Amino acid sequence: MKLYYKIFLIILCLAIQIPSFADLHQTSIVSPVDAKHNAQLHNNLGATYFKEKDFFAAIKEYRIAIGINPDSQTTATYFNNLGKVYLVLGEIQKRNGLPLQGWDDFSIMAQISFEEAISKDCMKLEYYENLIKAYELTGMSETKKQYFLNNTDKNPFNVIPAALILKKQGNEERANMLIDDFVSNNPDIIISRDLEKLFQSKQEKL
Repeated sequence: MKLYYKIFLIILCLAIQIPSFADLHQTSIVSPVDAKHNAQLHNNLGATYFKEKDFFAAIKEYRIAIGINPDSQTTATYFNNLGKVYLVLGEIQKRNGLPLQGWDDFSIMAQISFEEAISKDCMKLEYYENLIKAYELTGMSETKKQYFLNNTDKNPFNVIPAALILKKQGNEERANMLIDDFVSNNPDIIISRDLEKLFQSKQEKL
């Protein structure tokens, strides 16, 4: 009788545990990590640090965002944001006469960041304007202007930074001519409308 009792208990235990094993098969699979969403979270955190002037924390977050989502149009925003932090640090370096060399030169790092932003999204005027500020800090404006003017046939978007530099240098006429030609040849793209607004507003102020 004791043997039957033991067998009964074993069967009862197994019967109780079977639903638990069945639940394992019914458990939903955890959704994969959303890299783009996580990258955006780090970008937003970087923006918060930037507003708080915690620049190195902002750099860290923007670089994490780029590392998580390195090759999309949205990545251009992260590079632009990273460049803006480097730009501020570069201005501080220059204002205080701190040594500028290699990767210690935040102005160069800003320039590289804005160039990366444009390479991933060439339709944002802000990226070009920020790039010109970086060129001013690095002393590369004239060299870059000549490069862009000599390579408009390879990339028509080279007209944009060339015209912005010309305008900064006071050569309004040639800058306006370049932009007019660019807009005429590309009337339907977003950046053409932004360029028209920018150059028209500056013309009205003169």
